Formats: sequence, structure tokens, C-alpha cells
Amino acid sequence: MKVSYSFEDVCPKKHTAVALGYFDGMHKGHQEVFRQVLSHVNEGLAPAVFTYRINEEIPVMKKDLVLLMYEEQKWEILEQMGFEYAVCPDFEEFQDMSPEEFVEEKLIKQMSAKVICCGYDFRFGKMAKGTTSDLKRIAEKHGVKVEITPPVTIEGHKLSSTRIRHMILEGKMEEAAAMLGRMFSIDFPVVHGNQIGRIIQFPTINQVFPAGFIVPKYGVYTTVTCVDDVLYPSITNVGVKPTVGSDFPLAETYIIGFSGNLYGRNVKVYFGTFVRPERRFNSIEELKVQIAEDTERVIEHSSIILKNFENLNPKWNHSKISLKKICDRQ
Repeated sequence: MKVSYSFEDVCPKKHTAVALGYFDGMHKGHQEVFRQVLSHVNEGLAPAVFTYRINEEIPVMKKDLVLLMYEEQKWEILEQMGFEYAVCPDFEEFQDMSPEEFVEEKLIKQMSAKVICCGYDFRFGKMAKGTTSDLKRIAEKHGVKVEITPPVTIEGHKLSSTRIRHMILEGKMEEAAAMLGRMFSIDFPVVHGNQIGRIIQFPTINQVFPAGFIVPKYGVYTTVTCVDDVLYPSITNVGVKPTVGSDFPLAETYIIGFSGNLYGRNVKVYFGTFVRPERRFNSIEELKVQIAEDTERVIEHSSIILKNFENLNPKWNHSKISLKKICDRQ
């Protein structure tokens, strides 16, 4: 898939069907838009995506944004789905365009759009004044078809990135996964910690949550960790490690059955269920006992945890990953 970070670098070799949106989280609602675009491949149209980067200037519709994923994860998913082009300029590049200029000059002229697909609440143009009705009016004057995806509901609730954020902030990872269509995950570099985990015989990896990225509810979670395309049951504490101290929120993960040096590497950790709130222990020994109990729980349920992972994560997102049972007691 060709990724362009400016409209000036876009030169599709044929006409395109284009998905429009910021696509934060790439949730099931977004996936409906993508499927609509991909349905036009047999008409000879190249599947493409327009999205954008948010730097200093925050769009009107995104004032409370905290990230659910990084753009590299978007590219991975889109490429595996079969998209050929992604255009991701800085928001500043097009924020002052009128709705007409954006559609006519950017989508039709530069992206060669013949079909445009978006969600029912897509807004565009200066101050987000353009609506889906405006999009259809402008595009259809030029013979370009516009397809609007209606809202997706789950258990009576309208699906949105905002709702997914609320679930993650409340530690409700199963609900978030149902809306995302996959388990919420992080993929940050492993950094050096205070080595307490090794001292108490539960070596962990530490990953710092970057500024602007969502931090789940502080506490302990069952997780699945991917190392070299192998999945391991794991247990993760999110928070500031009150027993030993940390100056910033991080994820501390004990990978059951794995040994090796992961410092400096990006490691993907998938969140399963919330086990208990983060708490301060009176001693390192008391902490060790609690980690042992938490680990025992993960080992006992590791088959279920890995099976849930397989059910929740579409194959197009993890085609290279193999499941591996590593617990001797299974």
C-alpha cells in the first residue's frame, strides 16, 4: 500500500473508491465504510483512504481526542484488508478549504475519486461546516457517487470512538473489544524499570504510555503478549506502581513462559479482562504473593484467554501470528 503524507504526492494510476474519516480506533463502524469501498474493487476502482494527522491545530470535532492507536497500526490493518492507497496529510494542509474546494480539488482531482464512502456523521471543510448532504451535492455534480454508511449499534448503543474510550477508561475491555472488533492493544518500546520484578522472580517488561495516548483504568488485566509472532498469556499492571513508585503511567507486563531481552523493542500487548484495581502493598513480599495469585489465575484460564484472542481478532489483522500454548499445566 502506498502511503502519502501530502496531497501533492498522490498520483493514483487509476480511478479510486475513497473512504473518508479520521478512523481513530478502526472500529466496526469504520470497518463498514472500508467494506463499502472494497465492494467497488470489481468495478476496476483502486481502494483508497483519506485520513489525516493531528498536530498543533485540533479539529473542531476532535477537541477531546486521546489516541486509541497509532497511524502505523492503521496502515497495517488497511494493507491487510487490501487497500492500495492511503493519503494522510497534516490537518493544517486542508483545514481552511471550503467544502467545494476539498471535494473538487483534493478528492476528485488529486485522488481520482469515482466513489466516495464515509460515515453518517462525517464533517469536512473549514470549521467542519460541510455535511454528508453537502458532500453528495458537490460530488454528484461531477458524476462521483457518494455512499453514506448508517450508524452501527451494539446492544442498542450507537458505536463511536468516544464510547470506546469511555469503556477503556473504565477498564471494560470486553465491551471495548466488541466495538473495536478486536482486543484493545498497545505497541510501545520496552524500557528499563527498577528490576523489582526480577528480584521477586516475576520479570516484567515496562512500557510507557506516550502523551496523548489513552491510558486504561489503573489496575491489573489479563493480557496476551506477542513476541516474534508467538502469543503468550500474560498479566499487565497499568498505573504508577504505588508499592515501588513511578513518575508516570506505564504498563508492566509479566509474560508467562517467556524469557529473553526485549529492551528497546516494540512489543504488542492485547488487553483481555480487568482483574483488580491497582493497590499499594505494605512490602515487596506481599506484592510477590499477590502477583503469584494473579499469575495462577492467568495460567488456569490461559486456554480461554488465547481462544478469546483468536475469536476477537480478525485474521486479516494477525495473519502472521500463531497461537502457542505454553503452560505446562494445560
